[in-house]
Amino acid sequence: VLCVTALGEDVTAAQRRAYEAVHHIHWEGAFYRHDIGHRAVMRERAVL
Repeated sequence: VLCVTALGEDVTAAQRRAYEAVHHIHWEGAFYRHDIGHRAVMRERAVL
């Protein structure tokens, strides 16, 4: 298990930066979830 985190001005920016970092990590059989932070991003968008 590998944990990748990132900071940003808001949740959306932090999520984007974390997934950008994940795209640089490669090894055979690796996979990652695509839904991490989804609910927080949806709540953030509802407030805007």
